[in-house]
Amino acid sequence: MAGTPGWFGCVGLSIADKGKSSALQTGAFSPWLLVPPMPPIPPWPYALVLATAVGLGLPAGALVVGAGALFGPGIGLLTVLFGEALGLALNWQLCRGWLRPRVQRWLGRQRRPQRLQGLLERLLQAPASLRLLLLLRLALIPMNLVNAACALGPTPLRRYALASLMLVPRFSLLVGAGGLLKGAAGGSLGPAALALRGVALVATAAVLVLLSRGLLLSRGQRR
Repeated sequence: MAGTPGWFGCVGLSIADKGKSSALQTGAFSPWLLVPPMPPIPPWPYALVLATAVGLGLPAGALVVGAGALFGPGIGLLTVLFGEALGLALNWQLCRGWLRPRVQRWLGRQRRPQRLQGLLERLLQAPASLRLLLLLRLALIPMNLVNAACALGPTPLRRYALASLMLVPRFSLLVGAGGLLKGAAGGSLGPAALALRGVALVATAAVLVLLSRGLLLSRGQRR
């Protein structure tokens, strides 16, 4: 029992030093002072959730933005890249194996714009060139449609994986947007920092648009 007062004294000093309890200042005691705060979500289970969503062909854009809000731009981007890499590999195997009949029926019964439908049919019938895959990764087309069509068609895995590297700047943009929204909502970033990050995101988006147009023009000239 001799060590008990010392333990409570350490807890009281720790709470007082951090300035998180007004109860100590008023002399009141609450049992909630002894309850530790809930730990944040670790990146690795979040990455597994993201990988599962991508692997099953579910929309995962909100999860990508959420990683930036939860973990910041650095750890958030690493979490997204790890989860997306696992998810794309899983999606490829499922679409070419167990889920192939279901994915084929899903692609067949969905109604889409004529140009998009023609593009998907082309991916299903012939191997896609690297230039076309790069363009698709930059375009604002649902990733699950492109992933499924490439996996079901004769496109080689190595070419598909190489083109998927073009998703890195796209994910960087989304993760950065999540971190910017968190900083603006929480007040952790000043006006100057918010403006700089906003300009960086707009510049990144502009570069992606210009790169996409360049690929599209060069592809049209080759024809």
